[in-house]
Amino acid sequence: MSQFPRSATESTLPPTAAAGPSKVLVVESNPAMAEIEVLVLANAGHEVISAPNAQCALNLARRWNPDLVLLELDLPDLPGAHLCRQLWKRSPIPIIAVSLDGDPDAIGDAYAAGACDYLPKPLRSGELLDHIRVHLTAPQVA
Repeated sequence: MSQFPRSATESTLPPTAAAGPSKVLVVESNPAMAEIEVLVLANAGHEVISAPNAQCALNLARRWNPDLVLLELDLPDLPGAHLCRQLWKRSPIPIIAVSLDGDPDAIGDAYAAGACDYLPKPLRSGELLDHIRVHLTAPQVA
């Protein structure tokens, strides 16, 4: 097995606001990746819920009102940029796009649809947590 993700205690930025745990929606079609992402985020003190596809993500976002979305761009039922646009219209929250292939067109489409950041896979847990902290503490521009 490859090296387990770095723990949240090794992160270089301070924890998120003391108002309570932030709610992060992980949209990831690969069950193993989703499990790792959920574990890393939960161990860092976030409330986390995951969705394996766009339709499930939209339903969860409506009911759960996440503070941030970690969005895989290669989803089985809808292009990631399309889901990003729908989520952003619903509520202008931070959306961090992730992908394995790094397709510049897909990344550009995600930014155009409302994503505020992009991270390539494989994700490094410390870097992921730092990016999440930055976007949860920075004011969002609609």
